[in-house]
Amino acid sequence: MSMYLTFTIGKDKRNLVDDITDFHIDEETSTNPQWLQARQNEDGMRQVFVTVKNEDGSPFNLTGCNYWFQGKLPDGIHKIIDAKHGVTLDAQNGKFRFDMPKQAFAVAGSYVQAFFRIVRDGESITTLEFDLTVLADLVYNDLVPSDYITPFEDLYFKLKDYIVKANGDFDAAMAQWKKDVADLITELNADVSGINLTITEIKTQLSALEDKIKADNLVTQADFNILKDELLNRMDAVEHQDILNFRNKLKYKTISATIYSDSESISGDQLNHIKATGADLTLVTMVTVDNATDSSPTDISVATFNDVIKRAKDIGLNVCMLKPHIGIAGQHDSFSRKDYLPDDPDKFFENWKDLMLHYADLAKNNGVPILCIGCEMFNQTDVKYLTQWQNIYNTIKAKYPDLLITYAMSQYEFFEFENQGQIASVVDYIGMNIYPSYIASEYKSGLKASELKGVWWNDWNGNQFMETLDEYFDEYQKPIFVTETGLMPYKDGLAHLISSYINSNEKENYDAQAIGYKAALEAIAKDSHVIGVSIWHASKPFSFIDENNVNNVTPSEKVLTQYFKGGKI
Repeated sequence: MSMYLTFTIGKDKRNLVDDITDFHIDEETSTNPQWLQARQNEDGMRQVFVTVKNEDGSPFNLTGCNYWFQGKLPDGIHKIIDAKHGVTLDAQNGKFRFDMPKQAFAVAGSYVQAFFRIVRDGESITTLEFDLTVLADLVYNDLVPSDYITPFEDLYFKLKDYIVKANGDFDAAMAQWKKDVADLITELNADVSGINLTITEIKTQLSALEDKIKADNLVTQADFNILKDELLNRMDAVEHQDILNFRNKLKYKTISATIYSDSESISGDQLNHIKATGADLTLVTMVTVDNATDSSPTDISVATFNDVIKRAKDIGLNVCMLKPHIGIAGQHDSFSRKDYLPDDPDKFFENWKDLMLHYADLAKNNGVPILCIGCEMFNQTDVKYLTQWQNIYNTIKAKYPDLLITYAMSQYEFFEFENQGQIASVVDYIGMNIYPSYIASEYKSGLKASELKGVWWNDWNGNQFMETLDEYFDEYQKPIFVTETGLMPYKDGLAHLISSYINSNEKENYDAQAIGYKAALEAIAKDSHVIGVSIWHASKPFSFIDENNVNNVTPSEKVLTQYFKGGKI
């Protein structure tokens, strides 16, 4: 008996329900209502064939994935967490099969909630819920409902085998089983509900096992008490350890502000608002070219640079990073650096190395710890130019070995892991500019950061930023600096990065920006590989400052202050 379900990640949507105790799915609440029906006591006969797609309709790549069925039985008490019965059928085309366990059909009625979790390399996404109905078996029913948690079930039955076979080598057998328990707990740390269920189940089963030991004399009661006490102590420690509520605390918390030209510097209001949040300053400078093929970038004047540094220091605002951007004079930061293609690459890199040495001097002379040696220069980070970047890095390090170096990759670059992404080999901190699409269209009040932060793992355009970030850490063993993230304070800002999408006459919506900031910082707080973040930006169109009333503290600024000065990250 088979059923077929199709889920579209990033497109399927279910509206929030007013009362989660009366959860149900219908045409009005879900873009993709699907159902599964079985009879009580079915065992191994109910197979579900699942197809997973991306938002654009292309297959979701399931290579390296495991599949969990998670559900709450119709009695509203017992839970199924089954990580054992999923089988990949066609990874490239997004197809897997799940053989539902008989414990899933212990209680007649409609499931409170049922969905699949797809897990890869410690990260996971979930499908939309589907209706799961269990038909009553009035003729034969002796299956008692219980929590069914396969990671623990496997270990529990191993424990019974160990004890039966222990004979005189009880300690050695228990040592291996305890290691398996510890490994399981570590694996489940990312899923608080899962580990709490596991801990509860272990305690319940240990109690039952103790009764069996007393009845069958499998091992001495003294031996079992030693094992039990050690395990319970271990689990008590796990229940209270920080990892269950892990929050990454950043070393660098910054906000970007830009010197666009000698006549367009950073205002005192911008510096004051950055200081008020508890952030440091990432100082961006526009290094201009005449056009997209000009090989001779021109820097701002040292006098303009020194003026900003002095005014920042006068108010006690630390400068954390210098970050020069290639741009065309008069266009602010709107130039697409992805299209920059100097007509003489060798000349460009010679000029750029001299310019970066100049910035290294400025950083060292002004106590700035980090230099970003480039930003979003897609054509220049082609792997054929990697030796040029290595030369720049080596030259700076020879003069200033303590100066930390990063490069700010755009997603066009960091998604090219084997090409542009190799710039990560010639920096101290891997820099990534990350701009997720948090929602599909306009902001509406009532959105919660806890609902939006998941887009850092899989956004509305199908981008998997956290997975990519972790891949870079795993490959290069270097901390990640989120060199840019932010959004425009408009109702469409959660959906669009480019200002051309925004109505220029639209009134700012700082609530939309604030919820985006909070979602971003909550996501970053869950990844220990991230060492720093720079919010983009103190100037329009990304500014968190109400320029019509600079004394006003916007909801966006309040969120930044809570996280930066308040120590939430």
